[in-house]
Amino acid sequence: MDIVVTFKHLEPTEAIKKYAETKISKLEKYLSDIIEAHVILSMERVQHKESGVASIKLVAKNITINAQEESSDIYAAIDILTDKVETQIKKHKEKSREKFKDSEQTEIFMQETSAPDIEIIDNYEIKQMNLHEAVNKLNKKNENFIIFKNKESFKNSVLYVKDNGEYAVIEINP
Repeated sequence: MDIVVTFKHLEPTEAIKKYAETKISKLEKYLSDIIEAHVILSMERVQHKESGVASIKLVAKNITINAQEESSDIYAAIDILTDKVETQIKKHKEKSREKFKDSEQTEIFMQETSAPDIEIIDNYEIKQMNLHEAVNKLNKKNENFIIFKNKESFKNSVLYVKDNGEYAVIEINP
């Protein structure tokens, strides 16, 4: 992780820079894929008094966090800022877990409820025959059903074998 510390209206000291770098580098414990952190430390006049202001732009793989905090002391501002960023990282991770959990549950649901692969046969030949002929042909084909045009009713019909081994006919009205 690259940490860039910039000073504005503040005497740049190595101690403040090291303190900020140390605090920001501890954020890697919560977010391992941090690419860059740009910290701006400044002294500003807020409500008629000098205040230390610390702001950060933290860029990671899937998130960019911007935060700013002020305090009477620049060290305290850095502490408050890192606590705030740590909280934002934890919230982001929790939301990511929830999204992953939701998407995982959705995927499981879709797998459970998705239709199996269906083969569409559009060249099925419907022959005209009576019910007795259809039963004989069904037994010869060793299939679960047969579609035929019933000679007696002149309707398209489906003859199939039920789970208990009996035959059933569905007549389709034109």
